[in-house]
Amino acid sequence: MPAANPVFDRLFDDAVPALLGGSHRRDEPPVDGGRWPVSIVAVPGSEASGVLADLMDDALVHAGPGHFETGRSDASHLTVRALEPYREAASATDDITGQWVAALDEVGRASAPVTLRFTGVTLTVSGVMVQAEPVDDGPWELMRRLRTALGPLAWFEDQWQERDIWYSSILHFAAPVLDPAGLVGWAEQNRASLALDVTLDSLVLTRFRYREVDGRRHMAMEPWHAAALAG
Repeated sequence: MPAANPVFDRLFDDAVPALLGGSHRRDEPPVDGGRWPVSIVAVPGSEASGVLADLMDDALVHAGPGHFETGRSDASHLTVRALEPYREAASATDDITGQWVAALDEVGRASAPVTLRFTGVTLTVSGVMVQAEPVDDGPWELMRRLRTALGPLAWFEDQWQERDIWYSSILHFAAPVLDPAGLVGWAEQNRASLALDVTLDSLVLTRFRYREVDGRRHMAMEPWHAAALAG
C-alpha cells in the first residue's frame, strides 16, 4: 500500500468544525474570473466511475439536496492542471485551445499510463473527495511533464503551491448540509474503505458547464480533446 498523504488528514480536520458549525464553503454557478475553468483532467474508467457515483449517493443521504453532484458519470474526473480563470465564452475554436492541444499531445506521446489507488474519502470545507494515492512516481512525473510542455501557458496554477495530492471530488457543497454530524460520521467510517487501483491512460482537455435538472445540480464536462498516454 502507498503511504497515506497527511494532507488528506489536515483537510478532514479543518472540515469537521466548519461543517458542524455551518460555516462550510458553498459553490455557486460559475462566473467569469471564477472557479471551474478550462482544465486538463483524467477521467476514471467505468469501474472507478461507478464507485465514485455510489459514494456520492451515500454522501448525499447526509448532505441533502442542492449541492453540486460531482461524482456523476458526466462530471467525475481528477484534475491534473487548471489552465485559466473561468470564461463563459471559452471555446474549442479559440486560438489558445490549439496551443493547449499541442502541449497535451506532446505529453501523451512521451508518457505512459499511470496508476493511482483510491483509498477512501475525506472531507474538505468545500466538499467531499475520494483520496487517490500514487503507487509510484509516475503520476507526479506526468504532472511535471505537463507543466514543462505548457511552458508560459502554465501560468494560472503557477500562482500557487504545486499540487500535493491526487483526488476526485464527488460533492461540492452548494447549500446547507442537512445532517452535518451524520456526514462527518460517514466520512470517518470511510476514510480507508477502498483499495482500488485505477489506471489513467489518457488526458482530456475540457471545459465545464453548469447544469440543473429537477433541482439536481452539477458541473458537466464538455470534452474538447483527448490525448492517449502512449509513451
